[in-house]
Amino acid sequence: MIDQEFDVQNIADVNFGISLRSNGDMYFIPTDGPTKNTLKETFTNTRNIFEGLPGDWELHDISEDYGARRRIYAPRNNEFMAELSAVYNAGTLDDLTNIQDHAHDVDFYFAEFRDNQQRRAVGIRKATKLKGTLNARNRLVRLVDDTLVLIQDAVLHLDTEFDVIVTDGKVFILNARQTEQVAKIVQHVAATAAAKVQAIHDAIPFLDLSRIAEKIGRHPRMARHAASIAANPNLANFQRPQIEALAVRHGIKFKELYDGRLQCRVTDEAKLLELLDARRYHLDLQGNGGDPYRATGRQRVTV
Repeated sequence: MIDQEFDVQNIADVNFGISLRSNGDMYFIPTDGPTKNTLKETFTNTRNIFEGLPGDWELHDISEDYGARRRIYAPRNNEFMAELSAVYNAGTLDDLTNIQDHAHDVDFYFAEFRDNQQRRAVGIRKATKLKGTLNARNRLVRLVDDTLVLIQDAVLHLDTEFDVIVTDGKVFILNARQTEQVAKIVQHVAATAAAKVQAIHDAIPFLDLSRIAEKIGRHPRMARHAASIAANPNLANFQRPQIEALAVRHGIKFKELYDGRLQCRVTDEAKLLELLDARRYHLDLQGNGGDPYRATGRQRVTV
């Protein structure tokens, strides 16, 4: 899928940049030829890691608890990819020539690539290791003619893979946790949580979620479920009998309000959102009534 967006084998130009944590400003950093070649290798290595992962490409799920690496992507215009899209759209940036004075303030670094068709791709990496070697100055050595020679210059560390690759149309996520940190997913989900719950409330006429909407922004996991549910294009097709039956199996109790809507107990609110997000199910393989299950991680399969 990446190869349809960008020609990894024919990279014509590379720019390296950083984003500062303190103010969010982005800058380009002048780089020499060998550094550009290393960044190309990092991009190619990241693409190859994606290609080596099993399974098909999956659309990023905001409520998924990603464990082992999977092929994950999202449209670049997705509302929760706005921060990553902004890096892609940064355009011409000022050069920062004294990065050593700002290295401890670097939030993430990125490399902008242009192929021989003038298509662009941006690899982004959370700067967890970039600045780690600064404190090791005068303790790093290199081997020259069978002799250890002390490195007295300031040294920065470049990783062998990017956390995420952004192209014109898509965002390809390799390391979900680091990518979500750069994308500020937690903040964006919290800011939109009440609106998402209201959208669910409006789409499902037999459920009352007004009480959940009042406090959802303070509950990150519930807010993620709400964002995922609101994105479901089939919300209006949810059926009351099926939801009530599954709720009974999971101990979710409702009371019917004056307007006919069902409102669950406060203690069941998180369970209800998990149920609506297809995170709760019931399995009976022995014919004895079965057991309820909760799935924080899931993958859609094709029969």
